[in-house]
Amino acid sequence: MSDAARLAAVFTGLLVVALVPVALAAPSTPGLRSQAASLRATDQSLEARAKAATLELYGLEAKLRQARGAVESIAVRRAVVARDRTLARKQLAIARKALHVSETQLAGLVRALYEQSDAADPLAILLGAESLDEALTGLDSLSRAAGENNRIIEQARASRKHLAALQDRLAAREAELTDLAAAAADRTRALTEAAGSRRLFLAGLRHQQGLNAARVASIEARAQSAEARTLAISTTVAPVTTAVVEAAPPAAPQEPIATSGGTITVTTTGYTLRGRTATGVPTTIGVVAVDPAVIPLGTRMTIPGYGEAIAADTGGAVHGNVIDLWFPSAAEALRWGRRTVTITLR
Repeated sequence: MSDAARLAAVFTGLLVVALVPVALAAPSTPGLRSQAASLRATDQSLEARAKAATLELYGLEAKLRQARGAVESIAVRRAVVARDRTLARKQLAIARKALHVSETQLAGLVRALYEQSDAADPLAILLGAESLDEALTGLDSLSRAAGENNRIIEQARASRKHLAALQDRLAAREAELTDLAAAAADRTRALTEAAGSRRLFLAGLRHQQGLNAARVASIEARAQSAEARTLAISTTVAPVTTAVVEAAPPAAPQEPIATSGGTITVTTTGYTLRGRTATGVPTTIGVVAVDPAVIPLGTRMTIPGYGEAIAADTGGAVHGNVIDLWFPSAAEALRWGRRTVTITLR
């Protein structure tokens, strides 16, 4: 065997020894698949809880609409009662004034009768009359004047009594409606708080689902990468061991993938499209699009000038060391522009 062949054999042995630990250290594909399946099962449980919470929220919102309608109805009824009380107070004031006027007039009539005793004395009217018709007319006028004043006084007193009772009934009704309005307002407030709490709970479930989806995508990407590396190792080792003398050149090294705890310099841009991302997470502030070959999906990161973010989306124009940051508006994305920053992966 020539010296060149011996060197090739030694090199091949070293290469095989170096590749075996790499293969052993590669992530377990079945273990990653098992983690993904477990996360999917958890996601299904979260989805069931989210559906139940959504149905409960619908029920609370229906009750809340009814409670608000009751508050509005009571407010209308209170306005009607308040208007009736105002009218009753005015009518009672008029009745009191009419009674006062009638009593004053009657007192004046009595006083006049006493001052003009001849005109008020029925016997004097009879004796002073020149005819029977004149006497009857005088007596009738005296009786009619006294009766009219008494009738007016009785009507005024009855009206005042009726209006006072009406005023009391309206006051009691207004107090009852006030209590009903307070109870309806308390119920509306309680239902509003319950609906708000249920919305927060539902948002938390959706957020957890998004995180699970991102983790599943990351795990599947790692599993695929592990399978690819295992296949590459198996195809690389086999020719070297069977053709040692040929000393085939080693395969070109792959582009290194960013790892947690490290930093990487990337070019950043901004986008504002709304909807679902590649991992199923809804677009929101903190979601960034990456090239999974460089930064695995689900990777958390800190971006200077932007804040905390998670790799949850991909894009047709996102290749290599490029990431796309989501912004709520086009104006904010334009203000960000195109920047080169060093990000920290977590």
